[in-house]
Amino acid sequence: SSRGFMSRLATERMLHNFRVNAGLPSNAVPYGGKEAPNAATRGNLAGHYLTACGLLYASTGDKEIKARGDELVSELAKCQAKLGSGGYLTAFPAEVFGRLDQGRGGGGFYELHKIMAGLLDMHMHGGNQQALEVVTGMASWVDQWTASKPEAHMQDILKTEYGGMNDVLYHLAYVTGDDRWARTGDRFIKKILFTPLAMRRDELKGLHAN
Repeated sequence: SSRGFMSRLATERMLHNFRVNAGLPSNAVPYGGKEAPNAATRGNLAGHYLTACGLLYASTGDKEIKARGDELVSELAKCQAKLGSGGYLTAFPAEVFGRLDQGRGGGGFYELHKIMAGLLDMHMHGGNQQALEVVTGMASWVDQWTASKPEAHMQDILKTEYGGMNDVLYHLAYVTGDDRWARTGDRFIKKILFTPLAMRRDELKGLHAN
């Protein structure tokens, strides 16, 4: 069952890359594949896991699963605090975003979105207040990073995969009642995608479904 699978996932292994990135000790054996220490997508699993914990708790009241989600949030908060970079939190160095800014590589926001969405789900569905604090800190970093980019340059950045950054930021604005996060979300509106849709034109053929 999905519940059984979730109970078999080890929090320490999901946290390994976050801890290493933050300069915190970890003796855990990291997961492989997309979670391997050299994988560009490392860290996604923790975000998906938090979403699953929040949703499962909301639907079943499973206190053990909530406790596992709460523990993961608490440990991610320690990584965020150790990084001390204006709320930055991922399982990889911020240099990834420097390369993205310079047009020398993709990724970064796709992974950031997964973690932010998981934290917000743990708050909305799992009642975890610390998760809201951590995701708000991450949003603050995103706001500062994107605010310094001219609109045309930001649109170029959006040609790479950015996940659902606008979606999670709009949800955060709703939850907090703070329009700051909606304005930050607006910077992730990819005009060549959304403008035709707003004009009721379907220009989606051949595009990545995500």
